[in-house]
Amino acid sequence: MEPKTQIMKGENKFFKWMRLLKQQQEKRLIYCLEHASPIEVADFLEKQAFDLVRKIFSNLSISRQGEVFALFKDNALQMQLYYSIPKSTFAKIFSCMPSGLRVDFYQRLSSKEHAHLLPYLNRKIREDVIMLNAYLPDTAGGIMNTDFATVLNSMTVEEAIDKIREDAPSKKMLYYIYVVDEKMRLVGFVSLKDLVIHAPKERIETILKVNFICATVDEDQEVVAKKIEQYDLVAIPILNKEEQIVGIVSYDDAIDIIRAEQVEDMDRFMGITSEEDAPNYLKVSTLQHLKKRIKWIVLVFMASIVGHTFMHAKSTFFTQFNLIFYLSMITDTGGNVGSQVASVVLQALNRGQVSLSDWVRIILKELRIAITLASLLFFLTYIKLFLTSSLDSDRSFQVMFVVALSIVVQIVCSAFIGAAFPLAAKYFNGDPAVAANPMINITVEILGIMIYYVIIYWLINPVGSV
Repeated sequence: MEPKTQIMKGENKFFKWMRLLKQQQEKRLIYCLEHASPIEVADFLEKQAFDLVRKIFSNLSISRQGEVFALFKDNALQMQLYYSIPKSTFAKIFSCMPSGLRVDFYQRLSSKEHAHLLPYLNRKIREDVIMLNAYLPDTAGGIMNTDFATVLNSMTVEEAIDKIREDAPSKKMLYYIYVVDEKMRLVGFVSLKDLVIHAPKERIETILKVNFICATVDEDQEVVAKKIEQYDLVAIPILNKEEQIVGIVSYDDAIDIIRAEQVEDMDRFMGITSEEDAPNYLKVSTLQHLKKRIKWIVLVFMASIVGHTFMHAKSTFFTQFNLIFYLSMITDTGGNVGSQVASVVLQALNRGQVSLSDWVRIILKELRIAITLASLLFFLTYIKLFLTSSLDSDRSFQVMFVVALSIVVQIVCSAFIGAAFPLAAKYFNGDPAVAANPMINITVEILGIMIYYVIIYWLINPVGSV
């Protein structure tokens, strides 16, 4: 009789499994791991010593080994297990892995290891791996999997159900059943519900849906992910040049792609060099982190030198009316506005809500928003300086007007820069995310100093009296 287990959440499961380990209740632990979520089992094993992982892993069923092995985040642990398991045994584990994760692991093996492993695989798995491995990793073909079922349009409902049992797709991919003709070209799809509610002798061609969204094997993975997001799909079929279905990309694959693209864009926007297949944060050395960030830090430092030199040349002029104290308020306000505008425009471009042809509308919209914001801050600045100013009465209102006007001009110019940088990058066939936040701050800071100086010189300093 199998031992009874309770459904637990979060860390409670890990605590129980650790207790079973310490008490050497191996059979009960294996039973718990067989019935838990594969991702939880993978996470638990990754926290153990390798010898213990090897022992526990070998006692799991082959199907569970395949599920757990595919979900290990630590590539080094995967390779250790791979080399410690006989190839004939590993081939069975490999066959139980999801097709997409299976080919990901296969691509990390050397050509020599390919030659060692392939003879142990059955024909279907071998052909599947070789076919998926042929596509570029950033294309639909490179991320698709073969976890889907197909039926012929000439079949009856009863025959289709028998064919689905033969294809044996996973539960999460059973919702869509793809319908093909005699040449294996995709002609439509049916849902599992359609097959259940229609008579067994009814032909598939009379109930299939012919309006469907698809992608080709050479389409960029980000484009495919956006199609899934836009049309709210569970999965999207991937076709070759002959319009035959060769794989699918599921919604969870799309989520991973979109998340990775967002992280990459945010890294670039914040001025951090992005890398493909970036290793774990904690495993990256201090020197590697420094290399990714140093160029923008140097630019900020150079900008501060420019600003300091500019200010030093007119130090007497700026300190005469305590104007130096308001400089950081002006430059910081401009930096915040520029970064916010750039972030909004970048998100709109990534979501397909605007295109480069809308550049005039985008800039005019952001300028309208900036003018409204600047008008509000003009009065708030004036009131703040009026309540806290210790300037002489002869100059106080003039200085207050200079500071408030400088903020207005700075906000409007910063909004223009924040909107223009991503659009300019896209116009020159670059990634809009390269309009990095540090670059915007550098440009806005230098511009803010120049604006402040010009307005002061224009409104306070008489000609020839410096």
